[in-house]
Formats: sequence, C-alpha cells, structure tokens
Amino acid sequence: MGDEASWTFYGFRTGGGGRIVQAWFDDLSDAEKDEIRDTLGYLQQLHLSEWKYPRFEPLGNGLSEIRFKVGALNIWIRIYGMFWPPKERFSYTLLHGSGKKAKNDRRGKKEATRRKRLLENNEATIHEFEF
Repeated sequence: MGDEASWTFYGFRTGGGGRIVQAWFDDLSDAEKDEIRDTLGYLQQLHLSEWKYPRFEPLGNGLSEIRFKVGALNIWIRIYGMFWPPKERFSYTLLHGSGKKAKNDRRGKKEATRRKRLLENNEATIHEFEF
C-alpha cells in the first residue's frame, strides 16, 4: 500500500453490544447521511496532517471532532472521536454524534470523553462502521 492513507472508521460499542453511534447515524435523514459519507470518504484518503479545520478539530486529551454541514438544510452535525485502536495505523473511532446547536457542545464532549475512557479501560469495544 506504500505511503497512501486509507482510514478505517469504527463505531463505539457498549459493553452490552449496543452500537450507539451507528444507531444515531442510521436514524439521520438521507441528506445528513450523504454529507457524512462524503466528508468521511474525503478524509479517508488524506494523511492526518491534511485533516484540518473546519472539517476536523483536535479538542485535547486525545479527543477530536469532525464537522459536517448539510447544504440547503443549513444544519451542522458533529461527531466526536479518537484515533483508536492505538496500534492500528489510519484508524478513527466515532464516539458520539450530535447536531450542532450550541457553540460549545459541553454535553456531547462530556459523553465522548466518558466513552473514550470506557474504551481505554476495556469496558467497551468497537465495530467497523457501516455507511
């Protein structure tokens, strides 16, 4: 594969097997899903150094967000995530998805941080995300 980037996206899975982010994604409108597919498909082919604002922003403590704007609907969506599993190159795990209603989504960040901790403590797992 050489030096080409080809990211794999995973979703958070609870200790009980719930695929929370997958369920959230599956319930979105077709336009919202299409925008997420397009943006992640674009990022999938880039090296991390090319993941930049406004699509991507590191938030600190290993947490980051990917943002999506749904065209004519003028809706902003964000997905919080982390580079996980740690030993797998070009892998990113989606921890929490939400609509961007507030300038600073404290509740979403807090939930993503909680899920990040569960993964790090082996109290949750991941699954390959289905777009």
